[in-house]
Amino acid sequence: MYLSELNIGEKKNFLELAKYAMSLNGEHKEEELEIYNSFVHECELASYQTSKQSSVEGVIKVLSKSQEKAKRIVLVELFGILLADNEVCEEEQVFIETLASSFEIDIYEIKRFQRWVEAMNDLVDEGYSLIFKGEQTIC
Repeated sequence: MYLSELNIGEKKNFLELAKYAMSLNGEHKEEELEIYNSFVHECELASYQTSKQSSVEGVIKVLSKSQEKAKRIVLVELFGILLADNEVCEEEQVFIETLASSFEIDIYEIKRFQRWVEAMNDLVDEGYSLIFKGEQTIC
């Protein structure tokens, strides 16, 4: 939703973090893959191949030097993939808290980001149920 606001380097590093976040719960779920692919499309980086999965700490360090707006975008958008299965597991929570600390963003702000993404997901689900009332949907 907001990824177009990032510069090319931030977009690539965001995709690295998103791919890494997908593996935190031990599997790549179909919903996560769909969201990741939408991130790739939004970043206009269809040919980009993630290559920094073993050095994600370096990615975080680089992004921690970005402007405040970029850091907030990264966190909000990451919640999109973390909440693909409607829950944030312990490993995902530790990861997001590590990011928040590196980005110097208070935990209460992170909770606000999470609540906002959850609310947006609920609104999208409600929209589908209103539009496809009585039909089986895939969301």
